[in-house]
Amino acid sequence: MGAHISNGSVQTAFLCLTAVCLAILTLRCVAYAHDLETMLSSNETQQAPYSAPGRVLLGRINEREAKLKAEYSASMSDSQSRINALQNQINPHFLYNTLECIRSEAIIQGCDNIAHMSNALASFFRYSISRRENIVTLRDELNNIRNYFLIQQFRFEDRFFLDIELDEENTAVQECLLPKMTIQPIVENSIFHGLEPKPGQGHVKIRVRSTENLLHLVITDDGIGMDAETLARMRANMERKYAETNTDRTAGHGNGIAMHNVNQRIKLIFGPEYGVQIYSSDGQGTQVEVLVPIIRSREEMQDAEGILL
Repeated sequence: MGAHISNGSVQTAFLCLTAVCLAILTLRCVAYAHDLETMLSSNETQQAPYSAPGRVLLGRINEREAKLKAEYSASMSDSQSRINALQNQINPHFLYNTLECIRSEAIIQGCDNIAHMSNALASFFRYSISRRENIVTLRDELNNIRNYFLIQQFRFEDRFFLDIELDEENTAVQECLLPKMTIQPIVENSIFHGLEPKPGQGHVKIRVRSTENLLHLVITDDGIGMDAETLARMRANMERKYAETNTDRTAGHGNGIAMHNVNQRIKLIFGPEYGVQIYSSDGQGTQVEVLVPIIRSREEMQDAEGILL
């Protein structure tokens, strides 16, 4: 009988212990569930305190989510890169072929202006998009400017005129090397922010001067110019490492991002003593001076070529 009671007591104790364990397990599950529900429903600014197991679970979920996002972003970037590569291969050929068809048809129809414009546009795009090298001669840059300006003359119905002044006694200066697209953004700035708002005709003049060691380019327009405040803001923005994009776009020369990019690019490649200077008077036009070292061989530009953008 005693043994029976003892066995019954053991069974009862075992059942009680099992019940307690189940109760504890249930409470822990409830705590886990509560933490998980709170985590999913709370926002970043209002979060209930988690228990230690809940924080561990939240950390694992966040790690997994971050990993999935990273994998997705990498996959999307890779796919977009492949698409861009294909577009870069297809679009220029399609564009050039189309422009050539337009030029040929224009010649057949006797539309010389359309033929010249199509040819200039194709040449401009070949230079800007298709040419892989980042180092070009001054001659290449000036030819590109002529094509670009011809397009703008058609667009603005011959309101604007271009004059390129070269030193006839120093023809070798045109073989000097400089970064591609150094001059075009400045001329574009002159047209759209200087000449376009001005009634009547406008002129852009490019003067090329050189010494034994320096190439000096001066781009002048007779547009609307800038007041002193706008000029000071533009000069300050040009010297910053990164251009500010929140300046007043209604001002004469916009926010100067193109000028900033040219200036910083030259300084990065050649050093802080080179770059772009800008001068302007309200209603009197704008003058931009570009100073770069004389470089006549690609070997001299080899170090710089690696950091060209």
